Amino acid sequence: MAVTTYRYLFADLLTNTIYAELPLTNVQYGSNLNSAGTFSGEILATDTLEDILDIETWTIPGRTALYIDRNGTLVWGGIIWARSYNSTSQKFTFSGREFESYFEHRRIILDKYFTIGTDQLAVVQTLFKDAQGQTTGNEVFTNPGNIGVIVGTETSGQTLTANYPIYGYERRPILDAVRELSAQAKPYGFDFNIFVSYVSNVPTKSLKLDYPQTGTTWTASLQSAPVLELPGNMVEYEYPEDGNNITNTMYAYGAGSPPGQYISTQTDSAQIAAGWPLTENSVSYSNIINTQIVDSMALSLINAQSQPITVIKITWDANVSPEMGTFNIGDQFRIRIKDSRFPTGLDIVRRLSSYVVHAGENGPERITGSFIVPLT
Repeated sequence: MAVTTYRYLFADLLTNTIYAELPLTNVQYGSNLNSAGTFSGEILATDTLEDILDIETWTIPGRTALYIDRNGTLVWGGIIWARSYNSTSQKFTFSGREFESYFEHRRIILDKYFTIGTDQLAVVQTLFKDAQGQTTGNEVFTNPGNIGVIVGTETSGQTLTANYPIYGYERRPILDAVRELSAQAKPYGFDFNIFVSYVSNVPTKSLKLDYPQTGTTWTASLQSAPVLELPGNMVEYEYPEDGNNITNTMYAYGAGSPPGQYISTQTDSAQIAAGWPLTENSVSYSNIINTQIVDSMALSLINAQSQPITVIKITWDANVSPEMGTFNIGDQFRIRIKDSRFPTGLDIVRRLSSYVVHAGENGPERITGSFIVPLT
């Protein structure tokens, strides 16, 4: 079996200058579709003052970036948001999240971004570009909002038909606004993530937008799809089914106050006709005046919640096919199980929505993926 080599590169968040490569242990990292994946790890400090001071300087929470290199390829990038030191173990413990998390800390007035006829992806690109273009006049850092995320020019062909926002005095977290747009039901919605890679040996971060979804889809043939199976390459799986939040009628409230407040009612009539009891829920989008988006968001929730939620979690060895680095978030996998839970066999296609890698310096390197029903 090939030896896996990890490098952990710590850098200044604003300048992207690499401070150091530090020897982390007990590392876990992962990615989430349309959100920020997480990281955790430890460093054992020595008794030397120089060692302690270097770690203190190179890992300051909130201003330090971390890039994870696996066998010469960047597989994770994000921001160190917290650290802790334990005097007994002499260990620093770190936690962080991918670069998407930075835009949870940035707020923007939205009303100027959503105009009639604007492509939904162009709106997102403008949000990210403007967030990174904000200046303060500081002589040292003239642009403290620029963390270097490269924004592309993708289009979806789906344009917004009315003004989206709100009152000009309210500033919303940028990532919240992007998530709301991405979560719409078809024909709207999209997938987004910030990916890291080497460009001329320099760690680089890029915003990637995909319409209608990211990842490889196996619609015609499953012969080339990555396969996870038991018996076979699976170490274990979990198959939860959660009906606590089943909803077949959703009431979504837009901006405004009664009696003029817009209310969208979306119902899964087919489910009710099939014999399911009526289950209702409500959600408030108090910042959205665009009725198109309120309707689409409510319909998206109905599509996701009208059946018991099943997110299959599967663990497999990272050096066994499908190996780490051969797939991306959003890809479709073929899952085959034959055991006491599925004695006649289960053979389904599911989409990878998140994963966590246990780097495995003291044991096997393993991946735990979460799989959801593909979009239709």
